[in-house]
Amino acid sequence: MGDWYEEFVQEYEIEEEKIDRMAQVQVSEGGRIELPEPGEELLIYITRNPVKVESEKLKERGIETAFFARCRKVKVKNGDVEIGNVEYDLPISKTIFMSACASLKRAGIEPKDWEGKVFLVTARWWKDAPAEYRKGKEQVKTYVMTYKEDLTKKASGVEVPEYEDEDVEL
Repeated sequence: MGDWYEEFVQEYEIEEEKIDRMAQVQVSEGGRIELPEPGEELLIYITRNPVKVESEKLKERGIETAFFARCRKVKVKNGDVEIGNVEYDLPISKTIFMSACASLKRAGIEPKDWEGKVFLVTARWWKDAPAEYRKGKEQVKTYVMTYKEDLTKKASGVEVPEYEDEDVEL
């Protein structure tokens, strides 16, 4: 019986350097969360405040840096809040940032701390989007993130596993 690891590496032509690079990156197991379409909603629990990310993949798309928060999906069943086990990376757009901060301020909460809070993410059509945002599309989506105080209070008793806070570089 041979060494399965070596056999796998050879069979699939895997470069050890790629595995080493992947091992150095702290990404969420769920990857980037899928944002809702207009008319849909997504409840999330923030497990880590947004962090600045630099990556070659972003630079290839013309983006020098971006911000991502870490989150888990939330379900409400019979009035109880359930926080999922899988963590996701949530891209923070300008609209998501502004709407989340404004929502927190309305609730009398400092907008710098999102951790441990439940938010509702919704998508809207941006009817008057400038041409530079349209990029050939007829309609442009934008996302809004609203703080949900009642669900945050219910979630405060739900145990959420800790994570290691490390610098993120994709």
